[in-house]
Amino acid sequence: MKPPSLLSLPCSRALILAALAVLGPACSRHKSTRPTPSATSDSATAFGPRAELVTSAEPSAEPSAEPTAALPVVDGATLLEKIRASGHKGVVVNAWASWCDPCREELPMLARVAPKLAAKGVPIWLVSVDEPDGFSAAKGVLESLHIDLPSFAAAPPLQAFKIAMNPKWPGMIPVSFLFDATGKLRYFWAGEVYEKELVPVVEGFAAGKHIDGVSDFGLAPGATQGAGHE
Repeated sequence: MKPPSLLSLPCSRALILAALAVLGPACSRHKSTRPTPSATSDSATAFGPRAELVTSAEPSAEPSAEPTAALPVVDGATLLEKIRASGHKGVVVNAWASWCDPCREELPMLARVAPKLAAKGVPIWLVSVDEPDGFSAAKGVLESLHIDLPSFAAAPPLQAFKIAMNPKWPGMIPVSFLFDATGKLRYFWAGEVYEKELVPVVEGFAAGKHIDGVSDFGLAPGATQGAGHE
């Protein structure tokens, strides 16, 4: 059966399709399992017009440096270099979009816990994965929610950004990544994350614990796999 359009899904997570990846529809955090992904090459039909967000195979243009850009535009390599040059123990990177309801619901929690985590040496940075003509909308969402966190917009093509962040990222949003001071990925929250799921992992990392894993909310609410996050 063909997955329903993204815009018609009554779920708590929005998905964006990554090029070369086969995904199923997003599901509520309150459901313990996801439907089995349906293979389809027609991503625009399966996930609605937003699927075009990360399916572009066009050659990458230089990241925009236009003075009118609503947010600083970075590609994945540039973002990782910024992390390495920041002097922080690590950085949590949250990927979101202005049209994504779960993303907007998650932002206030991230803003609330950010000062505590930053004081431990691990700030939270936001990266909009809106299409370029949506960068202004993304900035508007941040302003309307009074979110004052370091914020960027991902340069197209987003497939390259996805690979730089985590080649195993299927393409759903929101997602969050914990990178260490060298730019190495230490933890991946594959979907909307709750405070009780985010803060203990980051605090453990800041305290020197070995953190290397993933929270896969497709397994069960709050389920984790990997080592070092006990």
